[in-house]
Amino acid sequence: MFRVAICDDEQAICSQIENIILNFQKEVFDKIDVEVFYSGEELCRFILNEHKFDVIFLDIELKQMNGVDLGRRIREEMHDEVTQLIYISAKQSYAMDLFQTRPLNFLIKPICKEKISKTLKLAMQLSSRCNLFFEFHVGKIYYRVPYKEIIYFESDDKKIRIISIDKTYEFYGKLADIKKGVPNKDFLLIHKSYLINYMYVSESQYDSIKFTNGVHLPISQTYRKEVRDFLIKRRKGGE
Repeated sequence: MFRVAICDDEQAICSQIENIILNFQKEVFDKIDVEVFYSGEELCRFILNEHKFDVIFLDIELKQMNGVDLGRRIREEMHDEVTQLIYISAKQSYAMDLFQTRPLNFLIKPICKEKISKTLKLAMQLSSRCNLFFEFHVGKIYYRVPYKEIIYFESDDKKIRIISIDKTYEFYGKLADIKKGVPNKDFLLIHKSYLINYMYVSESQYDSIKFTNGVHLPISQTYRKEVRDFLIKRRKGGE
């Protein structure tokens, strides 16, 4: 079951997006469950009652708790880096304000069926990748760590260190070998010693990256253009 929330204070917009999604469901032959909310407060309460979504279509110009504030709450207070946020607005001026909430896409009204379908397809592809695991051995112990929980890999001589959301692992290996197997949509090299997960990037500068756990890592000169191009593409919702 792929779960989608639509949050917009315009009933007509909610109905339009819901119909697009239900028609898209017929094309992909996957079960999609859609919930509709007309305020940020209503959606927030629903999520806090332990309801999870794979994707949220979120209007920015909501009354009281707007879409940007709700997105920040989902990321920072609920510590949810997995749910894909797709913002909707009649104004393009919000684009840069959304970076800290790491949205999958930013769609401009009026609603376009093709863009909704394309973005939803990408979200479903990313969701399937979230079920992948990184597998390794430490001595005789075998580990499987979900890629979605890995913040970054760090190479230290012949050792690899995995920094995840709740634990650090160490094992012998090469970063180049790990790079070949990770989901290319989310992971990128920023340094010969660091392979990072974009989903946990909270801030980026010319020569450094900050993660949601507060850690800063350097971007080496060799990778700066590649990192910049990658970040720009992801902010635009590129595939």
